[in-house]
Amino acid sequence: MSIDWITVSAQIVNFLILVWLLKHFLYQPVMRAMESREQRIAEQLNKAQTREQEADEKAQHYQKKTTELQCKYDEVLAEAGQKAEQHKRQLFDEARAEVAETRAHWQRQAQQEKEEFFGNLRHRTSDVIQVIARKALTDLAEINLEEQIIQSFIHRLKSLDKESHKTLLDTSEPVRIASAFELNSAMRGRLTRAVHEHLVDGIDVEYTKSPELLCGIELAAGDGRLSWNLANYLGELSERVEEAFASAIPTEKVKE
Repeated sequence: MSIDWITVSAQIVNFLILVWLLKHFLYQPVMRAMESREQRIAEQLNKAQTREQEADEKAQHYQKKTTELQCKYDEVLAEAGQKAEQHKRQLFDEARAEVAETRAHWQRQAQQEKEEFFGNLRHRTSDVIQVIARKALTDLAEINLEEQIIQSFIHRLKSLDKESHKTLLDTSEPVRIASAFELNSAMRGRLTRAVHEHLVDGIDVEYTKSPELLCGIELAAGDGRLSWNLANYLGELSERVEEAFASAIPTEKVKE
């Protein structure tokens, strides 16, 4: 069998031309189209990744904002709660202070009225007791009350202890004698002799009238005092009367 090399050569040339044509007009456009498509797909993938990344960043940003807003909300809520609690305590303290002030005002007013009442009662009781004591002593002893007071006072002067006697002697000033009643010359003479005899011989004695002594007499020499005063006896009576009234009047308790 013989080979026709011309035919074979022509077929080879035709084949190469066909390959060149296919490569030039079919393969290269297809490859360029595929590359272009792959590039577009890659770009779309990159864009998708970029968008996904941006979405993640936005989601993280929103999550951060949400967390910050929640924290601020909690802080505002806590601060509002604290302010409400402080305001509540302030109102409660103001109410307690107002109640305490009102109670103190009532107590001061009640104490003032009580002191005024017992003060008036004491003075009235003193006046009544003076009258009764004066009349009783006059009727029983057949002497007036002033004489009895002077006699009791001189007896106290005689019975001075050493310390009281020393206190009365520790002065260079005149001895002052005050009485609730007017002393006549005879009474003053008796008192002056008693002072010279039992205190200091020859010392000057000054006399004054003092109704505050409540039917009594008082000797003052320096810082020392010696007195006979009806108020001394009225003190215990006033305390007993006050205790009696205090136990008779119920005490109201103010609820806090």
